[in-house]
Amino acid sequence: MAENLNVISLLRKYFENDRISMYYHGEFDDTFTDKLISLAEYDVTKKAQRRMSFLMAESFQNIVRHGDETLDSKITSLFGIRGVDPYLHIFSSNPVKEDAKLFLEDKLSVINTLNKDQIKEYYTKALNEGSFSQKGGAGLGLIEMAKKSQRPIQTCFKLIDEDVFAFGMQIDLLVDYDADPEEQIEPIGIQENTNLHDLILENKIVFLYKGGFNNDIISPMLNILEHNTDSHDSTAEFKAFHTAVELMQNVSRHGKKKDGVSNGIFSLAKTKAGYYLCTGNMIDNTGEELQNYVEMLNGLGKNNLDELYRKGLKKSVKIVGDFAGVGLIDLRRTLMTPLDIKIVKDAICTYLLIGIKIPNQ
Repeated sequence: MAENLNVISLLRKYFENDRISMYYHGEFDDTFTDKLISLAEYDVTKKAQRRMSFLMAESFQNIVRHGDETLDSKITSLFGIRGVDPYLHIFSSNPVKEDAKLFLEDKLSVINTLNKDQIKEYYTKALNEGSFSQKGGAGLGLIEMAKKSQRPIQTCFKLIDEDVFAFGMQIDLLVDYDADPEEQIEPIGIQENTNLHDLILENKIVFLYKGGFNNDIISPMLNILEHNTDSHDSTAEFKAFHTAVELMQNVSRHGKKKDGVSNGIFSLAKTKAGYYLCTGNMIDNTGEELQNYVEMLNGLGKNNLDELYRKGLKKSVKIVGDFAGVGLIDLRRTLMTPLDIKIVKDAICTYLLIGIKIPNQ
């Protein structure tokens, strides 16, 4: 599955300047908002958290509100955030029919021309008139998002099927209040996120995260994965959830640290054949010893792996430097599928990518 590692390696470079990146392409319902917000709150100041929480919740609700259950289930939605100084970009994409497209275009063409005071007046007028759409709108949510972000809402519509459009929306929230107004750069264009949207869907990625790894971050990520892997079932879903735990902990404990935190990337892809999980992080050495060790593990049978695992537990020490230990042995002996490993070296660092396939039962 080298192609999977190549995709994650590409995304790692793409997100090189991002403080945090997170994309979710899975089941959407009202109970999911808090899980996403708790993940993003780690990256922003307390001063910006209230506005960020509102905008994330409203953007997420936009997917639920304007989603059309009559559309082909293969046409799916996506939600994402990117922290690129001095902004937090909140992106959503969901399929809409042409009547919803016309409604949204009409509302946004007005909202994006208004200043701060005019938006307040427009909101009051829309609220008093009560001209709500079938989905609970009158564009009130869109107006509130423009009011809170204090920037125009970026949008795009892409024809994806007969009378069906992918409605992309991006909110750009200024979170660095200390940034010099004269030196502020323009926010990234929505086209960057629509390109990422296509790449994520093409590679069947359900969840993608780039940023710091510690217990405060891992916990909400696992809540998100639990929602999509049915971790109470003793099948591939159960194995995917617990593999994610081990891989995330591996980054947190053994990745190269900056300011006491290991930064890395995690990806969960879901296909008809099963799951593919991958992590990537910077390391302090060449990675050659670990690569040789993983190749050795891949060559062992179940009995030898079980014996090696028992010996590792007794010693209670890591077997190779700061990286490989009983965790990798346990993954290999439990899943009995090869561990994929890739070492990427560039002018900045040495980067380790580890992936594993979990086939359906």
